[in-house]
Order: sequence, then structure tokens, then C-alpha cells
Amino acid sequence: MISRSFLVALKGVSLPCSQKAEGGCARRHDNERTVPLVPLASLDLPTRDRRVAFGFLSLNFALLISACSIVPTGEIDQASRVLLYQAKSGALAEAQQWALTGRLAVNDGNDGGSGHLNWQQHGQTSCLSFHGPLGPGAWQLYAGENGAVMEWADGKVHRADNVGELIEQRLGWMIPVNALVWWVRGLTAPGEWELRQLDEQGNLEKLNQLGWNIEYGKYRDAGSAFMPMKLTARRQSYTVKFAIQDWDLVAETGCNE
Repeated sequence: MISRSFLVALKGVSLPCSQKAEGGCARRHDNERTVPLVPLASLDLPTRDRRVAFGFLSLNFALLISACSIVPTGEIDQASRVLLYQAKSGALAEAQQWALTGRLAVNDGNDGGSGHLNWQQHGQTSCLSFHGPLGPGAWQLYAGENGAVMEWADGKVHRADNVGELIEQRLGWMIPVNALVWWVRGLTAPGEWELRQLDEQGNLEKLNQLGWNIEYGKYRDAGSAFMPMKLTARRQSYTVKFAIQDWDLVAETGCNE
């Protein structure tokens, strides 16, 4: 049985945490009483209790060193994902021309539909061609620095100072088209974001930005980068879905208004 003198002695022994460790060991408060270390040999303990005390302190010292030196693997993994995303986003952001084909579906909570979409981007100019039972049916959209133009299947042409205003006026959709230019490529739009979740390859899985919640499905190799093939953006009653069939990251065909 451990003697009482051994238990009393242990109360006066403390082990310091390495000053270089961060977050692994609790810090001592300034007003906390510090008891100086006492060599075991100087304690008035029976030989058996000295052996038990030495083993007890050796075990705790090893555990203390381990706790103070381990770097959380989650932090390393997250850092590597961010680096992969930054490399990819830098290359895609510099690309002046790209194109996609697929399907677009929009639902505002009361009405909705879907159809085939062809989207070409050339610098600051967007060219979208849509065919399907959604809005006026078929339409062509050109948007750039000088405003936006929409032409319907019946030949009517509508104009506005910006693409968001034109789409809201003519289609009744309140969607962030300028942000979708980034989101559809698996990138955060310029500005602040509330949540950005990346997968192991640095691809966006979830994004909360401008009040919209965007979730990404599978990605596919598009030659120079892995691009999203499905994404769903939601805000309140609005839902916008893209099911992309093909990406062209070196599109050379220009937009003709």
C-alpha cells in the first residue's frame, strides 16, 4: 500500500509545459501558486514508494510531452486543400475565354422550368443562348461593360444597363448573374464569403456567399483543370441548378450581337 508520505510528496511536484508549445497544454495563471520541483532522492519516502513515484512521474512526463508536440492533422489537411484551391482559382481567374453547354433550371417557389443552355465567356462579355419551356422559351443574352441586350424568339429586343436588371425585368428572376460567372466555375466571387468548404483536391464542395448557399456535385477533368458538372444555388424560395455536359476552357469563338 502506498504510504501517506508518498501522496503528500506528489502534491508538491509539478512538471512545466514547454514554452514553445501552442494550444497543447494549459497555461498557469499569474495568481496560481507555484511549488518548486523537489528531487525524489531528497524526499523521505520508503524505497518502494520512490519506485512508484518515479514510474508515475515518468508516465505523466511522457504524456505531457506528447500532448504539447502533436500538430492537429486536420489543420494540415485544411491548409493543403486551401493551397490546391488557390492554385486552381488563380489559373481559372486569369482565363479570359471559356464556354460550357448543359441544362439550366430555375424555380422561384411559384414557377419554374428548365432548358438547354450554351454559355460563352470572353473577358467581361457574356453570351448566353437558352432554349426550353422557361420564361419566354428561347432567348439570346449579351452582357458586357456597355450594358445588356436580350433577344427573344419572336425577334423582340430588350436592353438594360446591366445584366442583373435585364434578367429581373424580362424574366422575373432575381439571381446574381455576375456572381454566377464565378460560381459556375467552382470559384468564389470577388468579395467576402461566409463559408467555403473544400474537398481533398481543393475543389469547392459548399459555398455561402451573398446570401446564397451553393452546393457542388461531381467534378470532371476538362483538360487543364477539374471543373464542376453539377451545382445547386439556393436562397429563400429561389433555386438555380446547372447540369453541365461539356466544358471548353480554350474557347475561341467570339460573341456576335
